[in-house]
Amino acid sequence: MADSVGGQLIVAAIPALPILSFVILVFFGRYLKENAQYVSVFAVASALVFSVTVLASVAGWLPGVPAGPIDYAVPWIQLGDGGAFPMGVYVDPLAAVMLVVVCFVSLMVQLFSGGFMEGHPRFAWYYAVASIFTASMLGLVVSPNFIQLYLFWELVGATSYLIHGFFFERPAATYAALKAFIVNRVADTALFIGIIIFWRQAGTVSFTGISDAAQSGFIAPTLLTVALIMVLLGCTGKSAQFPLHVWLSNAMNGPTPLSALIHAAAMIVSGVYLIARTYDIFVQSPAAMLTVAYVGAISAFMAATMALVQKDIKQVIAYSTISQFGYIMLALGVGAYSAGVFHIFNHAFFKALLFLIAGGLGYMLASYKMADMGGLRRRMPVTFWVMVIAGLSLAGVFPFSGFWSKEAIVSETLAGGHYVLFALAVVTILLTAFYIFRAIFMTFGGEPKSEAARNAVDVPGVMAVPMIALAVLSIGSGWVGLPGADWFGGFVAPSEFASGALGLEPHPFNYIMAIVSTLVALAGIGLAYVLCVRKPAFAEAMARRLPRTYRFLENGWYFDTLYDVLFVRSAKRLARVAGSFDRRVIRGSVEGLSRGVGWTGERLRGMQGGAVQSYALFLLLGALAIGVVAGAQGVVLVAGLIAIFTVAVIAVGVRL
Repeated sequence: MADSVGGQLIVAAIPALPILSFVILVFFGRYLKENAQYVSVFAVASALVFSVTVLASVAGWLPGVPAGPIDYAVPWIQLGDGGAFPMGVYVDPLAAVMLVVVCFVSLMVQLFSGGFMEGHPRFAWYYAVASIFTASMLGLVVSPNFIQLYLFWELVGATSYLIHGFFFERPAATYAALKAFIVNRVADTALFIGIIIFWRQAGTVSFTGISDAAQSGFIAPTLLTVALIMVLLGCTGKSAQFPLHVWLSNAMNGPTPLSALIHAAAMIVSGVYLIARTYDIFVQSPAAMLTVAYVGAISAFMAATMALVQKDIKQVIAYSTISQFGYIMLALGVGAYSAGVFHIFNHAFFKALLFLIAGGLGYMLASYKMADMGGLRRRMPVTFWVMVIAGLSLAGVFPFSGFWSKEAIVSETLAGGHYVLFALAVVTILLTAFYIFRAIFMTFGGEPKSEAARNAVDVPGVMAVPMIALAVLSIGSGWVGLPGADWFGGFVAPSEFASGALGLEPHPFNYIMAIVSTLVALAGIGLAYVLCVRKPAFAEAMARRLPRTYRFLENGWYFDTLYDVLFVRSAKRLARVAGSFDRRVIRGSVEGLSRGVGWTGERLRGMQGGAVQSYALFLLLGALAIGVVAGAQGVVLVAGLIAIFTVAVIAVGVRL
C-alpha cells in the first residue's frame, strides 16, 4: 500500500481531513452556524474509514496486500553537512490501532456534542477546535521522527489550551488553561532537551535511527538514560502523571465532551504513546524503564486515593484518568508492552463513555456536583446502565473490557518479581472499584437531592446513541485479547530486539490472579455500597474523625501548595526583584540621563539671548579654555587666536 500513490494519499488524508475541516469552519463557521457539525463529522468519519483501511493493510487483511508497516518520507529540512529532517509517515500495528481509536472516539464525541452544544453562540468554533485537536493527534501518531512528532505535540498542547479556556468568560476556565499551558511548557522543555541530546549523539532524530545508534554504542549509557528521563518527563506532563499531574483537576472547566476526547485519546497519544513508540530505545536503559514503572505505579495509587473524596463527578473521572494512565506506564516499565497498549485500547472506550455520561448529567441537571444528584436510576435509565457498564469495566470486573488488560498488567508485574509495584497495583484495583461505584451510588441511588434531580429525564437520542456504542465496546473490546485467542497481543507486540533486551518470555494466563483481582474489585464495590447506601452516616463519621487525612486527599496531597511554595512564590519574589532593578537601575538610569540632559538644556537656553556681546564673551572664554588645554608651549598661538576672535566679534557686532 505504501508503494502506491493512492495508498500514500489515503494515509496522508487521515490527519489532513480534520485540518481541512478546521480551515473551513474558521473561515465559514459564522455562515454555517449549527451546520458546522456536519462538516466536522463528515471529515472525522472519512478519516475513520481511511484508518480502518490502513489497519487492514498493516494487518494483511486486504487482498493482494502483504502485512507490514507503512513507511515513507520526503525531504523536508536540509541542513547541508549537518544532515536533514525528513517528513513522512510510519504506521505499524501500534500506530494503526491508535488511528482507529482516535478517529472513533472523536466521532462519538462530535456526534454527542451536537446535542450538548446546541444553541451555544460559539457552536462552529467548538467544532473547529475539535477538528484541529483531532488532526494534531492523528499527525502525532503517524510521525516517524522526533522533530515531526514535536510539532504535532505542541499543536496538541496549543489546542488543549483552547479547549481548557473555551468558556473564557469564566475566570476559572482562563486560570485552568493558563495552568495547564505553563505545566506543559516545563514538560515540553524537558522533552526538547532529550531530543537535542539524541540529535547531538546519534546525528538523527528518527526513532529507529536513535535506537540503532544506541545499540551500536554511539550514545553513552549514562547520557542515554538522561535523555530518556527527559522524554519521560515530557510524557508525564502531557499524560498528567506524577509529579506533573497538577493541571488536570483544574482542566475540567472545558466542555465535557471535549474532556472525553482529551482523557480518552489525546493524553494517551501525547504522553504514554510516546514511550510505546520509542520502546526500542527505552529498553536499552534499565534505569529509565524502572523509573517509568515507579512513576506509573505511584501515579495510579496516588490519583486513586485523591478520587476517593471528590464531590464533583468530573473530578472523580479526571483522577481516574491519571490512575489508569499510571497502570499503562507501569506495564510499559515492567516490560508488559502488549498489556500496556491493550489497556490504552480498552481505556479509550470506557473513559470516553464516562465523560459523555458526566456531560449528559451536567446537560440535564446543570450541575456536576453529586450532592445535587441522587435518585436518577429510574429517571435516567439509559445513562444509569451505561454508567454501570463503564464502572465495571474501569474497576476491572470479569468479563468487561478493562478486566482483560488490567489483569494482564498485574500478572506481568508479579511475574517480573516487582512485588512493591504489584502491591500498589492491587491496592489501586480496590480503590478504583470503590471510588467509581461511590460516584454511581451517590449519583443514581437513594432519593433526589435537588429539584433538578426530581425533574430529570434521560438524555435525548442524539446523545444516547454514542453512549450506547461506547458501552458496547466497554463490554467487548477486551475480547480481542482473550487467553488462547489473543489477537491483540499477537498483532501489537514488542519488536524482537525489545523482547530480547528485556528477556521477555510468554506467560500463561494466570487464573488465580484473575480471580484475586476480580474479588478485590468486587470488595471495593461492596465497600462503596456499604458506606454510600447502607451506612452513609458511618462514612461521614469517618471523615469527621480523620479530618487531616480527609483534607490531605481532598487537596490532592497538597501538591498545589507545595509547588506554590517551591516555584510560584519563588518566581514572584524573583519577579519583584527584577521589577525593582528595572525601576531603580535601568529605568532610573535612562530617566536620570534624560532629566540631566533636560536640566543642562534649560541652563544653556539662557545663553541663547541674541546679545552679540554675550556671544563674544563666550567665544573669548572658549578660546581661553583652549589655551589652558594647549599648555604653555602654545601660549603665543593661543593668544593670537584670542586676538583674532575678539577683533572678529567686535567687527560683527559693529556691523549688526
